[in-house]
Amino acid sequence: MNNNSHQPGEFDAVLGGEQQNQNYAVVLGGLEGVKNRLNSEDDEVRIVALEDALKYGDAGLNLVIDALQDYSYKIHQIAVELLQETEGKGKQALLGCESWLFFTTLKDWTSENFNPKAGITNPSETAYIVKLEQLKLLLQDPQVSQIEALICHLSGYDCYYEVSQDFYSYVDILFEARQRLTSLKAMFIGDCRDNYYKKSYIGVGDITLILEACPNLEVLHIRACCNELEYEKLQHNNLKTLIVETANISDVAIYRLCSLNLPALEYFELWIGRPSENSSDNTIDNLRPILFSESFPNLCYLALHSDYADAIADAIAQSSFMAESPIIATLEVLDLSMGNLTDTGLNALIESQAIINLNTLNIAHNYVSEEFIQEIKQSSLIDCLLIAHSQEKIYDGCNASRYSALYE
Repeated sequence: MNNNSHQPGEFDAVLGGEQQNQNYAVVLGGLEGVKNRLNSEDDEVRIVALEDALKYGDAGLNLVIDALQDYSYKIHQIAVELLQETEGKGKQALLGCESWLFFTTLKDWTSENFNPKAGITNPSETAYIVKLEQLKLLLQDPQVSQIEALICHLSGYDCYYEVSQDFYSYVDILFEARQRLTSLKAMFIGDCRDNYYKKSYIGVGDITLILEACPNLEVLHIRACCNELEYEKLQHNNLKTLIVETANISDVAIYRLCSLNLPALEYFELWIGRPSENSSDNTIDNLRPILFSESFPNLCYLALHSDYADAIADAIAQSSFMAESPIIATLEVLDLSMGNLTDTGLNALIESQAIINLNTLNIAHNYVSEEFIQEIKQSSLIDCLLIAHSQEKIYDGCNASRYSALYE
């Protein structure tokens, strides 16, 4: 036992370190020492502090969870790795912030530009990035039947809010080659530019033939203007993940999308975008097949990013007692982030107890007041993990000071 309480312990931080007389150095032990080191400008110091944080129970775990939002990618990745070794609250945080660890997405494959000279070298672990001419060459490779993932980039930046000329060329080629793409499990089609806040104006059209040509497809990811997105009402038995990134989608497209018969779907992410393309009432009506478990009965992760966040929250709350099998009863994660959710919408969810079975509720990047968030945390109004960072303020009862995080 150390008889000198002023000497630093194994996990203590010392202000001044070796450069000051140790008699005058300030010992910051325990959790306070961890917090101090996490404010360091040195990533290596912060990494060690994160590793130490897990020695201090829930308070330390919360510091690691907070690091998921860190500006440093290295710190973020260390937090992910540490939380992967935890259960309970740590897993809940990852479900909300790093859902790809638990669901099938394109991140399960390593993205690589297709090089016709090298050919297909690792078909089961690589998502080959192609443009139209590269796709034609890829389909001539003798290993094409073993390819599991494709990333198809659309051109046509002069096609403002219209279907890209490339789109139907891709559809025709993929459909004609369906007998050679029997191992295909994941596909991205859309704009190659990945801007988290500003979505593409390059359009896509009817995706029916893609779903019919790829019966083993597990992941479909679309990033485009979806005003003309179409599909016949069909059943696809293997699709597990469907992501539609857009700021422009019509009421008809939302309705048809939500009416697809996808019994294996686990992860559904829909960006509804700006209100000029659809009305609040129509949007809620079009979402009904999902909220009432009519289309996606095995859904675990539902993400709806919208300018109608309050109306959606209220509809989810109502479905919890109106539907025979409401989707909220079986969801693990409800993600309403990057919209314009306010205290009103969040309160509707809490009062209805619609979120009682959730593991994680993500409301980051909205307009919920800090006072309400603190009230929820302090009074234990909900049992699930609440992700609520980056809220915008509403001043003097006026409307929100900006539009939603996703608008353009």
